[in-house]
Amino acid sequence: MCDFIQRRHSCGHFRFIASRWCHDYIATHIRCDPNILYFESVDALCGDCKLKDAPPCHWESMIKRKQNGSLSFF
Repeated sequence: MCDFIQRRHSCGHFRFIASRWCHDYIATHIRCDPNILYFESVDALCGDCKLKDAPPCHWESMIKRKQNGSLSFF
């Protein structure tokens, strides 16, 4: 079994972080049952919630986009 860390973020979301892959996963890349070795709580938002709360980049208004949403470089 692969070893994992379960991390609880302040936003309430959980993340499972692999700390060690088992030999079967290394050979086949087929996930096995996780073995949770360690639980931790962090006082930070998860990556998904950080993106929602982040203000847009200051240079976002300088990008010229076509109507269909694709970028125009020249």
